[in-house]
Amino acid sequence: MSTVQETTRRRFPRLSSNAFEHPLDEAALEVVRKIPFIDKIIKKLIELGFERRLRVELLGQAVHVTPNQCGRVYEMLREACDILDMHEPDLFIISHFTVNAWTFGAERPFIVLHSELIDLLDDDQLLGVIGHELGHVKANHVLYRTIVFVLMELLGLFKAMSNPLARVGIMAALFDWARKSELTADRAELLVTQDVRVCIATHMKMASGSKRVFDQLSVEEFLKQGAKYEDLDYDLLNKFYKFFFELWMSHPLPVYRAKELKDWSESKQFKEIIAGRYPTKDDDLGIRDCPHCGAKVSPTFFFCPDCGKNARM
Repeated sequence: MSTVQETTRRRFPRLSSNAFEHPLDEAALEVVRKIPFIDKIIKKLIELGFERRLRVELLGQAVHVTPNQCGRVYEMLREACDILDMHEPDLFIISHFTVNAWTFGAERPFIVLHSELIDLLDDDQLLGVIGHELGHVKANHVLYRTIVFVLMELLGLFKAMSNPLARVGIMAALFDWARKSELTADRAELLVTQDVRVCIATHMKMASGSKRVFDQLSVEEFLKQGAKYEDLDYDLLNKFYKFFFELWMSHPLPVYRAKELKDWSESKQFKEIIAGRYPTKDDDLGIRDCPHCGAKVSPTFFFCPDCGKNARM
């Protein structure tokens, strides 16, 4: 697939993350913020220097992407930052056999791309992944995602709690929010690529993990597969299996993400953003909830960009 010329992609000056935050993301984060001792855990993680330690390791064993190093990838980072109107975080490429990208750091966030991911995706898809990771930064996910990342390795931090059910509940809440935060970042990915088929193809390609079969894959069939997975809910036992299958996942299922992207690409909210009508950083203090659907509405909007109803009732 040839790379679309960056001049054809729209920019969104002073874009606020409220413009694309998924409602499930915000609701799940409110639950996380109410977890006892979460503020002390955050403070301790920063004091122990997990972010600094990982940055030191990356500078020693990964490739730091700059204008003079991996210039083509750097141009993707620069373009994605221009589209979302944000500062460029550090970007590293590390040799790793898994297809993945991640963002880390509470004080100075940075993005890491795995080599296998870069080899699997074309330029447009890789641009979207970078936009996805930037979405986490812009939506201020990084602090809590850092907690999830560390706790996956250091579950012992909760051993002091006498109630094992409390530990399970806390971890379940963190993973639930982590999954839902991905839906917000997926929307940032779509805003950067401005092509829903590119985004769905990315998730489909990452799900299959094979370069050899990609020319045989169909976006339409992948969306149908997602609909079949949703249809499994007709049976209570299926819902039980699905619940425990997804409970400890840090990311939503690819078929679900594809459906969410398709639905949002057809929404009035997305079309308003593309048309240049969206909440800006200047509006953040006045952002309010739509009384009908709960979507975030700029104080300058009379009607909700999501449901179209009067938002000033």
